[in-house]
Amino acid sequence: MIEGIKKYISYLPAYNLEFFRVDTPKAPQLPASDLYSIIPMNQKRPYDMYEVIARLFDNSEFLEYKKGYGPEMITGLAKVNGLLVGVVANVQGLLMNYPEYKQNSVGIGGKLYRQGLVKMNEFVTLCARDRIPLIWLQDTTGIDVGDDAEKAELLGLGQSLIYSIENSKLPSLEVTIRKASAAAHYVLGGPQGNNTNVFSIGTGACEYYVMPGETAANAMYSRKLVKAKKAGEPLQPIIDKMNDMIQMYTDKSRPKYCTEKGMVDEIVDLTEIRPYIQAFTEAAYQNPESICPFHQMMTARCIREFDTFKKA
Repeated sequence: MIEGIKKYISYLPAYNLEFFRVDTPKAPQLPASDLYSIIPMNQKRPYDMYEVIARLFDNSEFLEYKKGYGPEMITGLAKVNGLLVGVVANVQGLLMNYPEYKQNSVGIGGKLYRQGLVKMNEFVTLCARDRIPLIWLQDTTGIDVGDDAEKAELLGLGQSLIYSIENSKLPSLEVTIRKASAAAHYVLGGPQGNNTNVFSIGTGACEYYVMPGETAANAMYSRKLVKAKKAGEPLQPIIDKMNDMIQMYTDKSRPKYCTEKGMVDEIVDLTEIRPYIQAFTEAAYQNPESICPFHQMMTARCIREFDTFKKA
């Protein structure tokens, strides 16, 4: 992250509640056209989600909630045309010595772990208390699995997050930047898991699937390959079926197909993401009953207390 963006994305003074007032609309300090060079089409290449945030919200400012805890997720507050919104986004890249419930592990950005699910649940609850509409910037490969994940109760935490989203009664806009995988898609504000999703948009790089085609083909045919090899039977017919399955998954996860089937409402140009966010935010604030009185705002106080605890 370049030094200039560090300045823009740095903590805003949570102690100063002026940030929570309706403000003069400001354009981001960085151009949306940069998103074409920031977000790689290659699904396996990481990128800096803070760089994306800096190009979507007013003055490229962002007040982060619980930075460092649940590092696979970014949660915090920003403004759109002077109006406050909550932002939830997937971090990309490797997470060293994480998650905490696995020894000597390396976490993968885009996957959901215990701390991230806990943090999102807290943040959604705070935004619901303060009536702050939510923007979900999604690029996820799913929820962590395995014995350790089962012991860490990840599925229960995901279920709890869906419950919190549903009962928040907050309007949500979900943006799929690249990957939207299985249960993680609707845990992260997707339309399939709740009734609060107002609109879902995707990009030309987005994919929607339960699992990648390669994973599905291995799960379906790996044992058959082993048996055929032991029996001395030809492997090519099985390999051909695996390749057919991979191609089918690929074809049915493309943006055009997913839009036609209603998995996403619209595919948009990267430079059009902010205008959609603007339209959503201004529409959300047209409902007077959804606006929280300024003096009741709790989210800033919670951010301040967490920062104070970390420094102590």
